[in-house]
Amino acid sequence: MTAKTAPRKTELSQETIRTAALRLIDAEGLDKFSTRKLGRKLGCEAMAIYWYYKSKDALLDAVVDKLMSSVGAGIAGDLRGDWIDALRDVAHAYRRIAHEHPKAFPLLATRRFASEDTYAFLERLFTLAREHEIDDRTTARFYRVVSSYCSGFALNELASPRGPQDPRAAGLRRKFSTVAEVSTWLAPEYLDELFEFGLELQLTALARATRGERAR
Repeated sequence: MTAKTAPRKTELSQETIRTAALRLIDAEGLDKFSTRKLGRKLGCEAMAIYWYYKSKDALLDAVVDKLMSSVGAGIAGDLRGDWIDALRDVAHAYRRIAHEHPKAFPLLATRRFASEDTYAFLERLFTLAREHEIDDRTTARFYRVVSSYCSGFALNELASPRGPQDPRAAGLRRKFSTVAEVSTWLAPEYLDELFEFGLELQLTALARATRGERAR
């Protein structure tokens, strides 16, 4: 008879803790996440985590930073690029998080960007807009519009059924034929095309608005 082995203890740091937290959220979802469960995964008491993060909220902010690191990577260096191209890259990178971390993505959609890393990301993005002589009001408007679009689209996408169709929905589609025909184009295989369509409408409007500002 072998003795039950204790969980392997992980050497703690802010990075190892937030990485383990993201893995736990990916596996079990936000609603089941707790520092007690995380401590068991790390082989430590939950209180040990609070030496590195003062609260659960601070830890979740750190997970947001980790998720957002890939989004800000495209504008981390040279600020001479095009702001509209930067917004396009940010939008696609943001949506990729929903695909790669579907259970963690709601953190981005529901929590304010309130950490130093996320503020640094916004600083680079907004500075790039100023480099192209885009006024602050236009920058704020289009940042909010594009970011809200990306969050809403990704959350809607995560909620879209991908398995067998609900029998009740199938019955309703037979009854409402026009809805059924139009809904064909809302199927998962058209989501990439739909995302591109909505994003480019907004970026085209931004390009038009910024040209108008420069012409004044």
